[in-house]
Amino acid sequence: MTAKDARGVEIFEGATCIYGAGVGRSIALVEAVVDGFTDSGRVWLKVVRRSYGASTWGTPRERVHVGPDRLVLVDTLPKCDLPTDVEKAEASRQERITRYRERIAALEAGVEPEGWERAADDLIGIYRQWLAKEEAR
Repeated sequence: MTAKDARGVEIFEGATCIYGAGVGRSIALVEAVVDGFTDSGRVWLKVVRRSYGASTWGTPRERVHVGPDRLVLVDTLPKCDLPTDVEKAEASRQERITRYRERIAALEAGVEPEGWERAADDLIGIYRQWLAKEEAR
């Protein structure tokens, strides 16, 4: 299938593009990579980075489809030091893993539970369960 972007440039798989995604009553700039085409002529995109609006209502979608006239292919984007959405999620995951390990060690060393922890029955078991869930991702 062939399609052309908003400037009339031929779209191909693996191309980097940008498009505007609706976020409430605003628009977020999204960088993505073309991942294929739907039967109806829309373009599948793998999201690389969003300017904002990583969905407060649910999990942001990593793969979306848009009309070909709604995106613009870019030959090369300037180097960017900002992390991608995937890198941000991994950093957050690593922070949680570290926090859980530190809290388990502290509780095993006899530190008193804080706040909500006082009401939990198997506190160390809860933290170990959360840790296992994060490490399995």
